[in-house]
Amino acid sequence: MNVPLGLAGAVTIVALVGLGTFVYPWLLQKPYGVGAVTVATLVLTGLFFMFDTGRADSESTSLALGFIWAMAPVIAGVIVRRIQK
Repeated sequence: MNVPLGLAGAVTIVALVGLGTFVYPWLLQKPYGVGAVTVATLVLTGLFFMFDTGRADSESTSLALGFIWAMAPVIAGVIVRRIQK
């Protein structure tokens, strides 16, 4: 599936900023937060994998890049959560 670069870029920015700055720190305060963040990260990995499929050299490269992009909001969320404490 070939997703337009503009759409993929917009979703990526919203995921990085919105999830990493607002949603993930809030979720990490909840008892079920770590599980919810884990599920969201897996969903984002799949979404970013779909964005990159057809553009990368191989599927393993697409999967690795998808995982790296999906981990960025997690890292940002943990940093924001620690700063808020």
